[in-house]
Amino acid sequence: MKKSVVYMLIAVLMASTLPLQASADATQDIPTNAAATGVHNTLVDALTTADLVTTLQGAGPFTVLAPTDTAFAEAGIDVSTFDTQEEIDTLTAILLHHVVAGSVASSALTDGMFATTVNGDRVQFGVDANGVTVSNANVTTPDVQASNGIIHVIDRVMLPAVDIPSTAQATGIHGSLVSAVVQAELLATLQGPGPFTVFAPTDQAFTDAGIDLGALDNEAGKAALADILLYHVVGADVPAANVTECMTADAANGQPLAFTVDGGVMVNDANVVMTDVISSNGLIHVIDKVLTPTDTPNDIPRTAQCTGLHNSLVAGVIQAELLETLQGPGPFTVFAPTDQAFIDAGIDLGALDTPEGKAALSDILLYHVVGADVPSANVNECMTADAANGQPLAFTVNGGVLVNDATVTMPDVPTSNGVIHVIDKVLTPTNAFNDIPRTAQCTGIHDSLVSAVIQAELLETL
Repeated sequence: MKKSVVYMLIAVLMASTLPLQASADATQDIPTNAAATGVHNTLVDALTTADLVTTLQGAGPFTVLAPTDTAFAEAGIDVSTFDTQEEIDTLTAILLHHVVAGSVASSALTDGMFATTVNGDRVQFGVDANGVTVSNANVTTPDVQASNGIIHVIDRVMLPAVDIPSTAQATGIHGSLVSAVVQAELLATLQGPGPFTVFAPTDQAFTDAGIDLGALDNEAGKAALADILLYHVVGADVPAANVTECMTADAANGQPLAFTVDGGVMVNDANVVMTDVISSNGLIHVIDKVLTPTDTPNDIPRTAQCTGLHNSLVAGVIQAELLETLQGPGPFTVFAPTDQAFIDAGIDLGALDTPEGKAALSDILLYHVVGADVPSANVNECMTADAANGQPLAFTVNGGVLVNDATVTMPDVPTSNGVIHVIDKVLTPTNAFNDIPRTAQCTGIHDSLVSAVIQAELLETL
């Protein structure tokens, strides 16, 4: 078999469930046990041709993922045709891709678990009610015991991984991505040692994004394209199992990516539709949108959501149709009432789910927004600021920062488009916080008057 054909073996192979024709002998080594099964003659011939029999007769322990004769036949591998050193080296690489150092019983496997083969590649196990898989193969007979390890019989030949660009090209749905990588002169980078994690938009995602590679075929266009593509790359292994709610990671262009996992894994606003595609220098996660470096994934709504105490606020923002506004470039300062503050205020979002209710809710929420950066260090006694609904907010700092009558319990939560100050009350636009007593107090020359008003119990009146 020619080397070029070996590397282009078809990826979709039929399943085989042939039973073992002989009982395993736990006192015999792995090659001897494989030879005795009656369904691994090709595997044993291949081990002999590649001069690996002695290796697998060693002390080990080894775990061998053993393709059946049918699996080799369906992969188009005829061991008798491997007669040059180059072809034997290729066969050796394929065989070592099926060997893991150590004894790995099926009971030790977990869904999504990775294992490193002795040639340095990775394979991934799947475990569910239907049984065990490894990469694209089904484990048809697990835990065949040998004196120096374990054999798991599989129904397909697994090919060694290739680099990220080659792996993406082979999927059949990433032609645009690979073309863009070549055009942006990033091919050599993504063929490097890595490890890399690439969030790979499909061809349909490129179409939906309206990206015309022809229009970007100039120096400025290539630079812009490289920036977009590098925003899809993380310079580390990020398997799906390691992604957590509200996690962030820096992309290769220096900008942040944001992850959510509730209801399915998302990176920014793109859905991960296929996870953990293994390559020789990293992982690919297939996504359904092109990410753009102008995204603000750590914007105010997402940051509020990730605090764990602003679910009502975020739900209100969505209901009032203010999400896109607060995901804008800003900068904004948001005084963010906690969930408890919403409960204390008696705000029922369900009762406000009407056109009139949404308008009222929008007015309330915009009264918590200032269209500028207002860090707590810039707040001073008797300062005022206009909220986004046009009404004034009043600040005091003696004894702690207050906005109107709400206490700032957590200042200066940074976001990509502004700052959040957590407060313990919902502000209402009907509050008159620049009333006569406060205005008199803030003149700096009416302390006695204000004290007298309070003593005479006239504060509420005025």
